[in-house]
Parts: sequence; C-alpha cells; structure tokens
Amino acid sequence: MRHLPVMLNVDQRSCLIVGGGKVAVRRAGSLLEAGACVTVVATQLDPAFGDMDLKTHLRTFDESDLQGVYLVIAATDDLQINRHVWELATKAGILVNRVDEPQLGDVVIPAHAHHGPVTLAVYTGGISASASAILRRKFSDTLGPHWPILLEVVAPFRIAIQQKVADVQLRHTLLEKLTDTEAMRILQCEGTEALRVYCSLMIDQAVADPEHQAEGKS
Repeated sequence: MRHLPVMLNVDQRSCLIVGGGKVAVRRAGSLLEAGACVTVVATQLDPAFGDMDLKTHLRTFDESDLQGVYLVIAATDDLQINRHVWELATKAGILVNRVDEPQLGDVVIPAHAHHGPVTLAVYTGGISASASAILRRKFSDTLGPHWPILLEVVAPFRIAIQQKVADVQLRHTLLEKLTDTEAMRILQCEGTEALRVYCSLMIDQAVADPEHQAEGKS
C-alpha cells in the first residue's frame, strides 16, 4: 500500500494516547513538540510521563475518552485493545494511528527529526522501523548546519516578497533566489547579516525596477 506523505497540524488540538509504555512516551513527545494537547489513558504509565506537560488517567480506556479528540494513538501491547480503540475512533470519524499495525490506521508517524524549520521523515512501508531510524539518522547527519540557518534567516523575506511583488513569475524567481546556491554561498562565506542584506537589496531592487530581477522570465 502506498501512503500519501503529509504534514499534520496538531497545534492546540486534543490528541489521545491509549497505552503507557515506551512507544506511547515517544508518541507523546512528538505530539507535544508539535503543540498538541495530549491526554494519556493507560493502566500502567512509564515514569517518563511524569516529566511531560500532559494529562494522564490511570485506568482502562473508555469510549467517552474519544469525545472532542482530533487524533487517537492506539499504543498498548494488547492487539485486541488497539483494535477496539481503532474501531471506535474510526466509527466516530477520528484519525487513528496504530503502533502495532500502522497500515490499518489513517495516520502513519514515520521516523523523523526536526532541524529548525527542516523536518526529515523516513517511512519504509511498515517493513522495518529500525531501518527507518537508521536512514533518518543518516540523512540528519548529512544535512549539515547551514540549511536550517538559511531557512530561518530568509523566512521573513519570503513574506515580504509575497506581500510586495505582484507579478507571479517574478515572485517565483525571487523566492527561488532566497535559497539558491548564491544565497548559501553568502551565508557560509560571509554570515547571516550579509545574507539579510543580500535578500533585502534583492527585494528593494525588484520593487523599484521589476525588470531588474525578471531574468527568470521567458
């Protein structure tokens, strides 16, 4: 089965984790990092939950736990419980991630790592979680420190281009220049302030004389 890669916005959304083991801890950490409001229901809770900003209920799962929930993660070590949670959530139209059989849920959470604004994610079709983790570490190691810095520096200039440049093709050309090889060279050789000056001048020139930066037009 092929899945559609997406980025799910869970900021300030209610998310439920059923299960209290190590996998549940990792899922809770990822959700909290993404800004979710997390509740955990389990008969036993890993001590790591004590250091997390979330709600916990030390008991068995009840259907009422699904009320108002955007995403459910079935993360117990009991296949029957996970299936029960999945069936009830699916019936209620709630997104589900099953840690035991991810392909049966609506959402698969791949091995991932955040590097500033850059998120690297690897999914191997459910064949090997360890392979996903190895590949994720490999890609993270080869990313280097400059891409996250570059994207953070140019982010406000992207907004400025969208606001100030009406011509669609010119706007596209300028957006490409924010992250092209010249922009990276300036960052690596001259620093962040030089990159800011470069971006600012590029936008000013385009606004003052649209043809000046329209070399990408055909």
